[in-house]
Amino acid sequence: MSGIIGKIKENDNAALFLKICFVWVCSIIAMMLIGIVYCIVTGTEKGFIELMQIWDAKRYNYIVENGYTYPQDHDPQANWAFFPLYVLVCMAIKAITFGIVDTYLIGMVVSSLCIITAAFFAYKIIGDEKRGMRVVIIMLAGPYSFYYASMMTEAMFVMFTVLFFYCCRQKKFLLAGLMSALASATRIVGVLLVFSLLVELYMEISAGYKPWAGIKNFVITMLKTPKHIFSVLLCPFGAFCYMTFLYFFCGDPWAFKNVQIAWRSNEHIPVIGVLWEACTGQMNRNYFTFMGWMCLVFIGVYIYMFVKKHYSMATFGMLTLLVALSSHVMSTIRFTVGTFVIYVGAHEIMKVIENDSALTKWTVRVLAVAFTIIMLVFWYNQSGWVM
Repeated sequence: MSGIIGKIKENDNAALFLKICFVWVCSIIAMMLIGIVYCIVTGTEKGFIELMQIWDAKRYNYIVENGYTYPQDHDPQANWAFFPLYVLVCMAIKAITFGIVDTYLIGMVVSSLCIITAAFFAYKIIGDEKRGMRVVIIMLAGPYSFYYASMMTEAMFVMFTVLFFYCCRQKKFLLAGLMSALASATRIVGVLLVFSLLVELYMEISAGYKPWAGIKNFVITMLKTPKHIFSVLLCPFGAFCYMTFLYFFCGDPWAFKNVQIAWRSNEHIPVIGVLWEACTGQMNRNYFTFMGWMCLVFIGVYIYMFVKKHYSMATFGMLTLLVALSSHVMSTIRFTVGTFVIYVGAHEIMKVIENDSALTKWTVRVLAVAFTIIMLVFWYNQSGWVM
């Protein structure tokens, strides 16, 4: 046993993996304990799995067990809005286990494996032991980390996004394009990673050139490098595959977009109008006002990321937020947390705080823990604050 432990200590990747697994286990245990307290206080008779599976989780469960809704069915919220890769992985595991294992449990296992993988490579991206573990802890045990323990696509999307940026850091742009393709088969905003890839390619190709010369060199080099062009074209491939399926399944390749009206109306002026009405309390629900102000915070974080030269990540974060704000603020926090890049922004802000007084640092930590617990209770209570 001591020999095995010694080998693990000598292997940095193995030691890191065990640390991440330890943080994940502690997070799940904490969620369970808070769930037990919640059930006692509210008189709710639900197990941990049932507490975790609300809203979209129920739809993913249905798709895994029954497939997509047929056009003849009378469901105003047809499940075509939910992209297929996460579902296909869960279906495959359910088939391998001969349908014996509970579908929700399968979904939670897939999500957990994805977020652990994401945390591992997020640490690699940060490249610093202390600060890297801080990002890992925020991802696995911070506010809104419960999204990654449920049967939802957030964990898988975060994993492919992290792998995309990790591949970009390694200058493996073809692999980055593949990660983007897989992300776009998980959630439609995965196609926006193409802009981040272009930013990464531009920074790589135009390094050392003056602005206009850099642009010229970038265009010429791209045209001379089919591998780079293919990497860019590969980014939306997953979404195109799903659109092809929808064309033959229901006759509308844009069905995933057109069905969104069942959840979101377009009565507000995109972005500016949505933010104004949300922040001024005109959307009639307090949590919409909260989400509106949180969106302003996110925009501020992304601007700070541009200042700190996280150009490709900030571009992706800003674009995904603007897409969400094109119609409403509903679920914008979940969508933003589910892009990963906000954690890098939080990491940059924490770098400033860590140079402050011990009182400031401990105040931030206590508030973060309190906020995490409150949001988890809201999740168990199916509150719109975490929609």
